Amino acid sequence: MSLGIASFSRFIAQMNDRVRTEDAEGLARWAVQDLSQTLGFDAAWYGWAQLLPEGVQIYANATVNLPDGFYDYWRTMSDQDLLARSMIENPGQTALYDRKQGRQTDGMVGLSDTFGLAKIITAMHGRPGRVTSFYLSSYRVGATGRAWSEEERDYLQCAVDHLSGAMKLTTTEPGRPNPAGAVTILVNENGMGILGLSALREQMGEIWPSWQGDHLPEQLSRLINLPGQHILPDRDLVVLVDQPPRFQGMGLRRLTLRRLNPVDMLTNREREVARALSDGKSHKEVARLLGLAPATVRNQTQSIYAKLGVDNRANLAAMVNQVRP
Repeated sequence: MSLGIASFSRFIAQMNDRVRTEDAEGLARWAVQDLSQTLGFDAAWYGWAQLLPEGVQIYANATVNLPDGFYDYWRTMSDQDLLARSMIENPGQTALYDRKQGRQTDGMVGLSDTFGLAKIITAMHGRPGRVTSFYLSSYRVGATGRAWSEEERDYLQCAVDHLSGAMKLTTTEPGRPNPAGAVTILVNENGMGILGLSALREQMGEIWPSWQGDHLPEQLSRLINLPGQHILPDRDLVVLVDQPPRFQGMGLRRLTLRRLNPVDMLTNREREVARALSDGKSHKEVARLLGLAPATVRNQTQSIYAKLGVDNRANLAAMVNQVRP
């Protein structure tokens, strides 16, 4: 496919459409597959990382058409990664490696020969020392792989930059917007923030006034491997931890944080009754829906009203809807 404004406009238009239906991992996977067809590469390695003076730190990653042991092998020679060194020395520019010419290290030669990676290009959105950024390494395999042109380098860097911006809009579950005032973030299995940390600091930073860096506060880090809803009354906060199956390969977790609402203090059964009543169902309809006696529903309704400090369904619905997605 020829490169140019028409090709790039198509990529951007399709990406913007997918933002509405894909999460960050799905959007990244689609983009890599699309770019592989447009630019003509055989394999790829992508994810989120941070460039540091001493090298690159990978926080979440996935591969396309590479063996399972690729990442483990890279870790053994990461201190000799010429691509990372090039991006540290030349921020904002793509980095190139050619097995047959240019600078070499034993580590790069070993990586190239082990996996047959003849021509490599890496693009990353971000600058050394800044927060975690998205990267994409693309590989042309075999001795006949052609060199990367200047046009291809520019195309890939622009695509990664735009993709990184789009992924900031994909932290929530597709089709389920957050309740008002809620913040959703993506983190890795060690509590390193991947997406959404800026929004969390902006909206809820005062909850942890001494919090600094890109790792979650310790109180949140303890929850990342405990799926489900957690109430933190000392912080006036509710945290929902989710790890969709599609995130497991990259080790990502999704955390949605919102302010504590009196509805959160109801029992599970009371919340079910409250939601059904808020939907306009009668006591008899709620009883049939939940398998309860009508008298039980009436008693629970009185308990719900007392706990929430309301005296009619309109006020109940307003309070329940505050915590609904």
